[in-house]
Amino acid sequence: MIKGVFFDLGGTLFSYKKMQTGMMDLFAKMVDRFSLEHDATEVARVYNLVGKEVDLEFAQMPFFLGRDYFKANFERYLERIGKPEFVSHFDWYEVLFLQTMDSSFEIQPDCHATLEKLRSTGLYLSIVSNIDDNMLNPLIERERLDRWFTHMTSSEAAKSCKPDRRFFELALEKSGLPPHEVMFVGDSLEQDILGAHAMGMHTTLISEPGQSAPMHVGKKTPEPDYRISRLSELPGLLGVAHTESWLAD
Repeated sequence: MIKGVFFDLGGTLFSYKKMQTGMMDLFAKMVDRFSLEHDATEVARVYNLVGKEVDLEFAQMPFFLGRDYFKANFERYLERIGKPEFVSHFDWYEVLFLQTMDSSFEIQPDCHATLEKLRSTGLYLSIVSNIDDNMLNPLIERERLDRWFTHMTSSEAAKSCKPDRRFFELALEKSGLPPHEVMFVGDSLEQDILGAHAMGMHTTLISEPGQSAPMHVGKKTPEPDYRISRLSELPGLLGVAHTESWLAD
């Protein structure tokens, strides 16, 4: 029987839909600040190219700070365009990036209602997110998500990043639940589903139309137990999962 649900954050509880527009605004500010010869669209193109390289490197690490990941992208971009002298402006970039993230991340429209329904059934709810505390905490506070969750754990606090086993072990330790009594819900096959499956958890992949999970580098992944496109599908799905778990017993 499923007694707890662990959630990813970005692409799961929050939508990425506005993030691209927010980043284009940030790239336009970079063009102005560094007097670049190309526009924000070209910045985005080169950022995408170097980002794939950075993803390949960081995806092999059991732990990294989000800040270091974003800094690596920033530095690699400046190196690629031949302007490494602007690396010293990262603090400026980081402030704007955090502001962009805070303003661009929108809570899923059915999030609060779904969480309330799940919590009313007595399920243990937890957030397990690859994110730094200075990114996670403002989003939690803004949406008052602490009403629904017993624990909220960042990769920074865990010193481990999904799919690394230690992050999942820590989340399970906090919950007091065995893996087979937990459903993990996330948007990433390579981080959420891969790591949770390896621990023996039930898995649900949520896929927002038109959006893709970050840092996918081609790892071989298991098929999730369930697939949904909206959080509001989760309560009904959990009823099915309860039945399947009972039959398995």
